[in-house]
Amino acid sequence: MILPVFLALVGGVYEFGFFLYQEQLVTSGVDDAARYLAISSDPRNVATQADVKNLAVTGMLNGGEPRVHGWSTSDVTVSVDSVDNTAGTYRGGATIRLVTVSTSFPAQTLGFLSLLHLTVPTISASHQERVVGGSAPAQG
Repeated sequence: MILPVFLALVGGVYEFGFFLYQEQLVTSGVDDAARYLAISSDPRNVATQADVKNLAVTGMLNGGEPRVHGWSTSDVTVSVDSVDNTAGTYRGGATIRLVTVSTSFPAQTLGFLSLLHLTVPTISASHQERVVGGSAPAQG
């Protein structure tokens, strides 16, 4: 009588741990990508943004296997925004540029959630950095 409850508990803990592992990989990828874009010479460059999407998903600028199964560059959003700083609220010039890299996609599960007829969780992550520019190596 206790065995089914115990197995359900163990399966749930294992599935939850796998989800947290995937979420950590995605968060690391988004953080790496935003930092790289913040130190690039031209964060608005389309080629640089494509490289950054590859960096987020695969860990490499040229692409490769995704860090998390089911995650692709089409799930990654990159934006470069300007913030008015004429009042001098922040240290720096009159305009501060910020890069934001974000993603959201359905997580791959081990199958335990579907056995319980639960919906698949979504992995979402976002990271924002201030543009400092100029020191990221150029791709060619």
